[in-house]
Amino acid sequence: MSEDKPLRPWDIFNKNVAKILPIEKEKRLSICSSCPEFISLSKMCKQCGCFMPSKVKLAGAECPLGKWGQMNVSLEKEADI
Repeated sequence: MSEDKPLRPWDIFNKNVAKILPIEKEKRLSICSSCPEFISLSKMCKQCGCFMPSKVKLAGAECPLGKWGQMNVSLEKEADI
């Protein structure tokens, strides 16, 4: 995905957008779950409004508070996941 185009929630369904390994997804979601900006009931972030179980899977996504950032993952590498 080009750097000038921000990720959108529906990018989780785009096979051309890199996803991260499940272990990394769990690390990100754990960080979010312990954040005061995380709404436990809806699993959404108060800062960005995203549904976090989906957002944390996107390699190019990042926390609006800087608690976790983008990861470099190639789509070829992801095919093995």
